[in-house]
Amino acid sequence: MRILFFILAILIAWPSPLLAKCSKAKVCTMMKTMGHFDILNQCPGSGPLLAECKKVSDKQLEDLPAPKFVDNKNGTVTDTVNKLKWAKKGKLSKFSLKMAKEFALGADVDGTSGWRLPTLPELKTLMYKQRVKNVSGQKSWIHPLFDDGRGHYYWTTTTCEEVSVITDRYQRKLCQQGDQGAWLVHFNIGAVFWHHVTAEKYHAWLVKEVK
Repeated sequence: MRILFFILAILIAWPSPLLAKCSKAKVCTMMKTMGHFDILNQCPGSGPLLAECKKVSDKQLEDLPAPKFVDNKNGTVTDTVNKLKWAKKGKLSKFSLKMAKEFALGADVDGTSGWRLPTLPELKTLMYKQRVKNVSGQKSWIHPLFDDGRGHYYWTTTTCEEVSVITDRYQRKLCQQGDQGAWLVHFNIGAVFWHHVTAEKYHAWLVKEVK
């Protein structure tokens, strides 16, 4: 019995590959795609590293100047301040971020190409100061020259790698998914959210530069 107890004690004390420590770089990378409990299962004792990986830059997102919109009467609206031309209506198909980008590259609006997805600062310029009727006749937090029904979620190309903290009119939002997460604008409630770039749930709004 003493021998058995001695062997058991050695096995418990002996370092196991399953309990091997993970580096901070590995833990931070795992956080982009895994939950905390799953990481702790694979990397026991990595709690302090999870806390370190949570530290994010508080770099603030710089908003664009207030837009001045002109209806071009051809399905597009031009922002003469920020030199951007917008599709008047978003595309309500469900895309991942990659799919939305590909759709934008091949899109034709008002007989022209060269469209793309907006950045978060760009798409935020479409958000209106209050919930009003838009072209659809329904209310949302979008400028009344645009058509978005009751409001929907739209992808932006701004990833959580670029901006990890956003403060909208509701609260401070934190994203720790790196380039695996991207920010969205939701015109139904006038808010900003993030989601995984692979989620095939959200829509595309097209924009292009103008001289």
